[in-house]
Amino acid sequence: MLTLDDFKTFETPVSYLPDARIQRVHIGLVQLSTDHSLEMDWAKLLGTQAAVFSSRVFYSSEMTPTALEQIAVGISTASDLIATGLPMDVMAFGCTSASIIIGEKKVANLLTAKRGAIPATNPWTAAQAAFRHLGATKIAVFSPYTTEVNFSLYQQLTAAGFQVSVLGSLGIEQDTDITLVSKASMFEALKQLLPNSGADLVFMSCTNLRVLDHIQELEDTFDIPVVSSSSAMFWHAMHLVGKKAQCPGYGRLLNEGLEVDDQPYSADMNQ
Repeated sequence: MLTLDDFKTFETPVSYLPDARIQRVHIGLVQLSTDHSLEMDWAKLLGTQAAVFSSRVFYSSEMTPTALEQIAVGISTASDLIATGLPMDVMAFGCTSASIIIGEKKVANLLTAKRGAIPATNPWTAAQAAFRHLGATKIAVFSPYTTEVNFSLYQQLTAAGFQVSVLGSLGIEQDTDITLVSKASMFEALKQLLPNSGADLVFMSCTNLRVLDHIQELEDTFDIPVVSSSSAMFWHAMHLVGKKAQCPGYGRLLNEGLEVDDQPYSADMNQ
């Protein structure tokens, strides 16, 4: 049996040459402890264009403004735990309703407090940017949230200059139940909501809603652009670093053959 001193003479020192960081967009993602869908959704979108490094923040799952506001307490700590020593290009926070309740600017500041001068996004900021990018002003909203949370969503959309043509609500009280909403339920809801709505676009709100795989079929069926929280945030994260998200089969937003053509990131976007 070798002693440590014996082992030091046995061990052969070798050297290495440092390699460059992998050439993909690096996205730091803080998601909720209750989110069952976002990781799987983004795994389908990444390809070789981006890499995601994530952590989670505690959420009680209660779909109330008070519980959503409380999430803010853990965002910075969760951000700090992401891939120590590896620079990110953009930070993202994976909750639509919490971003609405906490506030876009505050969420961005919490995400990037120790990350330097890099951009940040969340599904709420991203959705609004996506609506403008697609030229939509009249929005049909499919929401799983409670009335209190939906009211805040409605108020902020209106304040941002959009018209809410119709808002369908499932009234789900626990975030973990949102992942259970079926494809058939989504299609039936849009059959009810869209006729005579005059909407330019459908927003399927919540990163926990398992809608990403159905976006293309929804667009084909109803002949209208469909944006989800997950698709909007991935598109916007890429957009903020000057890249085009190319994800064929996941709807118009993620498969445009267009150059980035709207405003680049600025701190004002998170106000």
